[in-house]
Amino acid sequence: MIVSALVTGAILIFIYLFTRGFVHADFVDRLTQQSSLEVLHYATPHVRDVMPAGSFNLVNPSVSIYTRDGKTLYSRGEYNIPPTWLTFLQQNDVFNAERGEYTTAGRKHVVNDVLYFVFVSAKDLPGERELTFLRKATVTGWIVSLVLSYLSGVYFSGKALQPVTRVVEEVNQITEDNLGRRLEPDRKDAAVDEIDELILTFNALLGRIERAFVNQRRFVQNASHELKTPLTAIMAEVELALTRQRPPEEYQRTLHVVLQETERLATITQGLLTLARLEEGPKTEMNTLDVSELVDRTLAAFSLHHPERTVIREGKLGSAPLQGNFHLLQTALLNILDNAYKYSSGDISVILSSTDRDVTIVIQDYGIGIPPDDLQRIRVPLFRASNAWSIPGAGLGLSLVDRIVWVHRGTFQIASEEGEGTRCTVRLPLTS
Repeated sequence: MIVSALVTGAILIFIYLFTRGFVHADFVDRLTQQSSLEVLHYATPHVRDVMPAGSFNLVNPSVSIYTRDGKTLYSRGEYNIPPTWLTFLQQNDVFNAERGEYTTAGRKHVVNDVLYFVFVSAKDLPGERELTFLRKATVTGWIVSLVLSYLSGVYFSGKALQPVTRVVEEVNQITEDNLGRRLEPDRKDAAVDEIDELILTFNALLGRIERAFVNQRRFVQNASHELKTPLTAIMAEVELALTRQRPPEEYQRTLHVVLQETERLATITQGLLTLARLEEGPKTEMNTLDVSELVDRTLAAFSLHHPERTVIREGKLGSAPLQGNFHLLQTALLNILDNAYKYSSGDISVILSSTDRDVTIVIQDYGIGIPPDDLQRIRVPLFRASNAWSIPGAGLGLSLVDRIVWVHRGTFQIASEEGEGTRCTVRLPLTS
């Protein structure tokens, strides 16, 4: 509104100044024409019958006519011409001046080979009335334009902000208890405007937030369940052992169960802590390492714990350096190998390949596989496939693998068929 008022005011001021200049120039032109008429009336009196003295709409003009040497030949009116003006006109062809309310035009005229100096002075009363009216009209028009601009601005801004107000009211009704609610786009016509685009974008954001809340709730529920199970088992075994005196063999069995459940609890806790640290972002210390050495040491560590299981290695890697954290990458590969060990009973295949840009590590097992409905959620922390509950595990292995590979700017893909086996593919970028 302020900008509109300034622009309108500037236009009105420009119109007023332009009009005032035109009125003044027209008045000076009429004074000049009157000077021609006055000298004709003086030098040739018979012209008065043809052209009356009031031909140019001047109100009581003052007239002074001088000779070449400055002698006054004719004078009419109360306005006196200063000698300096006559001197100026003798040296120049044109004289214009304003003093007080009067405007004076001085011109040289030659009639019958005689040079006359003529001055005509008058008040531009009609022009002043016109300019006064124009000033009032300009100020009034500017005030009216301000009022109309304000009222129209309030009206149209209210209309324009109605969709935004509706969106704000609907957003304020969305809480953590009804994150499934979505905003309704205003689709009165086929075109989608900016408000509808904002609503669609906000709905997409709500979808992501809802999924994050659902995953968080599921994570907390699964974490509490997974942590509660070993703690409950430990408490039950210890309480049972303390009910009465038992032989050493019973105490050894109790300690063995406590040890197993404690190891399980430590594994879950360590996995959760590692996930939490990785969720903060790629702040892990990176070093240059060789992929062949990483795979060799990982397979050696796996064979040390599971010597009865055969691992078939296929493919060879030349010099394949990459920037990464050796411990995290080894943890990721060992988690995949441990899953292959737990959920299959046959051989495990490790297939290696590389290009100029990346290295690919494929770990294939031929076990129970993953049901199709569970395959999309298998990377969620503490989620376990529906056919794996009878097998010990915490549901953190593939979540850790996915996050570790992401930190290393790589990709992790899982392909599986229930009853046929699972194929995990890790692709990591090599150092330039």
